[in-house]
Amino acid sequence: MTALGPRAGWSARLQALADVVVRSPVPSALLWGPEGILLYNDGYAVICGRKHPAALGQSALDVWPEARAFNAGVIAAGQAGQTQVFEGARFMLERDGELRESWFDLYYAPVVDDAGNVEGVLATVIETTDQVHAAQERERQATELRRLNVELDGQRARLEAANQQLAGNMAFLNELFQRSPSFMAVLLGPEHRFELTNASYDALIQNRAVHGLPLREALPEVAAQGFIALLDSVYETGVAYHGENLQVMLDRGDGTVERRILDFIYQPLKDDAGQTYGVFVEGIDVTAHALAEERLRVAQEAGEVGTFEWYPDSAQLVVSDSYRRLWGIPPDTPVTQDLLVGMVEPAWRGVSGVARLGQMSNPLEYVEYPVTHGVTGERRWIARQGQLVPQGPDQEPRYLGVIYDVTDRKAAEQALRDLNESLERRVSSEVAERMKAEDALRHAQKMEAVGQLASGVAHDFNNVLQIISSNLQLMDLELGASPQLRARLGHAIAAVERGSKLSFQLLAFARHQPLQPVVTDLTRLLRDMVPLLQRALGDGIALHVDAPLDLWGTSVDRYQLENAVLNLAINARDAMQGSGRLDLVLCNDPSGPHGGQVCLTVSDTGCGMPPEVAAKVFEPFYTTKEPGKGTGLGLSMVYGFVRQSGGEIHVDSAPGQGTRIRIALPRADGVHAAAAPEPRVAPLRGDETILLVEDDPAVRSAASDLLVGLGYRVLTANNGEQALDVLRGAGRVDLLFTDVSMPGRVDSAELVCRTRASLPDTAILLTSGHALDRSLLDPRMPASIELLPKPYSLAQLAATVRQQLDAPRSPAAGVAGAFDATPEAAARLHFLVVEDDRDACELACEILAALGCRATGVASAEEALELLQRSAFDVLLTDFNLAGMRGDQLAVRASTLQPQLAVIVSSGEGTVPVALPHGAALQLPKPYDLMQLQGHIDTLQQARALAAAH
Repeated sequence: MTALGPRAGWSARLQALADVVVRSPVPSALLWGPEGILLYNDGYAVICGRKHPAALGQSALDVWPEARAFNAGVIAAGQAGQTQVFEGARFMLERDGELRESWFDLYYAPVVDDAGNVEGVLATVIETTDQVHAAQERERQATELRRLNVELDGQRARLEAANQQLAGNMAFLNELFQRSPSFMAVLLGPEHRFELTNASYDALIQNRAVHGLPLREALPEVAAQGFIALLDSVYETGVAYHGENLQVMLDRGDGTVERRILDFIYQPLKDDAGQTYGVFVEGIDVTAHALAEERLRVAQEAGEVGTFEWYPDSAQLVVSDSYRRLWGIPPDTPVTQDLLVGMVEPAWRGVSGVARLGQMSNPLEYVEYPVTHGVTGERRWIARQGQLVPQGPDQEPRYLGVIYDVTDRKAAEQALRDLNESLERRVSSEVAERMKAEDALRHAQKMEAVGQLASGVAHDFNNVLQIISSNLQLMDLELGASPQLRARLGHAIAAVERGSKLSFQLLAFARHQPLQPVVTDLTRLLRDMVPLLQRALGDGIALHVDAPLDLWGTSVDRYQLENAVLNLAINARDAMQGSGRLDLVLCNDPSGPHGGQVCLTVSDTGCGMPPEVAAKVFEPFYTTKEPGKGTGLGLSMVYGFVRQSGGEIHVDSAPGQGTRIRIALPRADGVHAAAAPEPRVAPLRGDETILLVEDDPAVRSAASDLLVGLGYRVLTANNGEQALDVLRGAGRVDLLFTDVSMPGRVDSAELVCRTRASLPDTAILLTSGHALDRSLLDPRMPASIELLPKPYSLAQLAATVRQQLDAPRSPAAGVAGAFDATPEAAARLHFLVVEDDRDACELACEILAALGCRATGVASAEEALELLQRSAFDVLLTDFNLAGMRGDQLAVRASTLQPQLAVIVSSGEGTVPVALPHGAALQLPKPYDLMQLQGHIDTLQQARALAAAH
């Protein structure tokens, strides 16, 4: 029974409203009449708690006396026809016998009859107490998390502050969760299944798909590292775990693992009952910071840099282990200001930080001072540098600094000062040495210039000797048995040989003589020479040889060395005027360059020389002997031989004190070569055809007569152009015999290359009056070609020519792209000209047409390749420096497309070698003329004809 009476006595409208309230799915109540009589449903009954069912039919003002004023206002407003909404309304209500904070969302609407009169107020009551408590719990947890994370950086602090402000906004919280620089994850249940992870956590685990998986399955490598046990402990005990600088090995996703160093917290997640249902993981990756600290620590320990913190107000010092070692303070001794100042030498204590405090803006400015080491007692120099670290207004001043030992540097500075003090005393000596070195340089330059002159003279002289020698030998073959004439010829030939030796001495001085170095035992060589030297010296000179058995080997031409030793001995004999002592001493010099040197010292007791004479003894044609008793080339030859062998030679002499000459040769390891007699080669004859190319008419005539006398058919030419003409029309030529020095546009190297290309079966022999050192030849000259030096004897010429003719020769590769000649091959060559200069391209095509060839011109390598895919050509003539693809690259690709294609490369940079799959390209340096181009055309046509013949 309610104050409204039995339900049957209610109006139909009241009964209908009561049914609406009862059937409402949310807590609802009807405050009827001005007294606010309560009619409510089961949801509202739950809110009433113990007040139900007594509250049913009672005035809301009486049922909720603690909210009487609020309800009175609601009823009054409702009776006035107002709709009211209260969200998050807080009340202190008596519920279940005690006052408790409660929160509600309240919605009030007036109930009016058909006449518009207010009969009551319909209330919808949604309690939000649990949500508010949950928000408060989150705030409490956030506060706890902030307490645990006080050591994290400012970003985390700002994030926690944002979490406090946005605790009720879960969407925004999730945004912050994902964007947080620290890694976060939520693990649920005893298996620690992944519920949430943020982007930082995903990056840490290489973006593996872990949601919904237990930790042991998602990150199997972590299981064996003890982290699951930590999570189990947090889950079971409900006590958070905070780890710092913990190492974890994580799979990188490619089968390898990487080491990461982390600071993190495991925070238990609990329900209202206090039961743990999950673990919140948050942390930061401090790998870079930890490694940097580790490197800094290692650097400090390795470089002995000590660090310290100084708090002057409290006189406290915090120092590193390196700091203690530098001062010599034991680990168990407290480091104080007084202790440190007492270890500084008294005269320097004014620069200490304690003394400067208050006097300078930075009392720890850079300074160096001496201290007494606490352990060894020695005097050491310490460098100190520090500065004030910014602190809060209420915090004690704090200085941070470093020290390091500069004792060695101080010692070096003192040594430098001592050196500077003595520098003036040494200046004059250094200037004198420099002048001496400049004199030596000028002397070396003069010797080099004279050597070049001597080489040129020897070349021309050898040509003259060749003419004389050849004519004399021809006369010797043609003369009868007249003894007188043969004796005269013998004297003349002997004179030629003496002239040849003189030329050889000139070449030796110029360091252009051909040497045949072998590893030689100088001890054995000198001992073998003793009988010869004794005969050369005579009975009045005592010879002493000191040649140790453990002497190193040296790589020299043993015969030239014998001549050099004999020359030095004869000079010494003349200086001693037939009476005295000659010492030959051999020794090893480990301090010399090239891994050590073998030294030969030749000392005599002769008259000696003044310095101005000793400085010139190695110059050619300089002699102190009377006229007619010396050429002045002996010591020059020795000098050139030693320098060409990589050695050094020095002379030390003074009037009345004899002369000492020291030769130092590079050490060489290997088996010592024994001396062997030269084989004698008998003159050989033949009937083959030889093309002789020599620009000197007399030499050409003499050499031709020698070859004819040996039975050969001889063709001659005085330059390269004539030689090519002879080769084109002479038919078969078995041997090309040409001088190296060839005037005219076709030099010997080009002549040889074109002969090799057009006549691969023709043997080639070179000769020259210059020393035939291959390093001096044109780099285009094939290395396999034999060299015959002038002057040569008839036997040498016969043997060398026969050797070349009898040597087996495999078919030469010829020019690049030698023609695949067929009976149907056209007589005229078809050129593809590639030149990016249009005028130059047109001119080249016109020249080729004038020379009887067909020519097609294009402006780029790309156009040429496209044309080569459609049409066949005989020759590719391309500029080297094309726009885009270079000429050498085009040549290679063109040879691949058409293997039979010959290639000529033209360049304004001279000769540019180009290697192709089937040989080498011909060279046509710019600017070229008709003769040069015609020469290449002739070469290609001959190669074509040769290929057809085979």
